[in-house]
Amino acid sequence: MSKFCIKCGKEIPQNSKNDVCAHCQNSKNGKIRKIGEGALAVGGLVVSIAVMLITKGKFGGPKA
Repeated sequence: MSKFCIKCGKEIPQNSKNDVCAHCQNSKNGKIRKIGEGALAVGGLVVSIAVMLITKGKFGGPKA
């Protein structure tokens, strides 16, 4: 008896631990990765603005 993906219906190996095929699993992981990258970018922006406000713009300025 064969197993089928619960999302797209594609046949998957009987000994597979997951109920979804490799393609559906990869697309799910891609979405999670994009969300994580966006959160990391926002976090970096917040940290850089906080450093600028705390040091009142004197950190990393031109050296004269």
